[in-house]
Amino acid sequence: MGKLIGIVFAAVTLTACQSSQEAAKLVRSEWVGQRADAFFVANGPPRDSFPREGGGMIHTWRGGDATITRPGQLQARQTVSPAYDGRPMRGAIVNYQPPQQLNYFCEMQITADNQDIIESIRISRDTAGTGFSFSRCSELFAR
Repeated sequence: MGKLIGIVFAAVTLTACQSSQEAAKLVRSEWVGQRADAFFVANGPPRDSFPREGGGMIHTWRGGDATITRPGQLQARQTVSPAYDGRPMRGAIVNYQPPQQLNYFCEMQITADNQDIIESIRISRDTAGTGFSFSRCSELFAR
């Protein structure tokens, strides 16, 4: 029974470990050829939009923003060193790491033509996922 649970856990963990490249393939396969407005209705508005010289738009979209605070850590290690009189001296080495604030998000460049049809999607910035994933974008777009 323990082996079965281990196998199931490993399978779930591996399916959650997707990279930015895999996430980009998923997003492109689902959204290229669709209307940009439909993407923004489903996933939130773009942060910025710039007109293209030949027509159409380049949109910068960012989503999945999450902030997690990792608690501080205190590590102590006992030491023993010889003293001048030959008796051992006991002491400790203490290391402290303060709390860290970790920010997670997915950012993409979405290029649309004159009719607002998505021509290309490129992941421009992708953080690690909040769970076991290597990619926040894959957490947002993996179905």
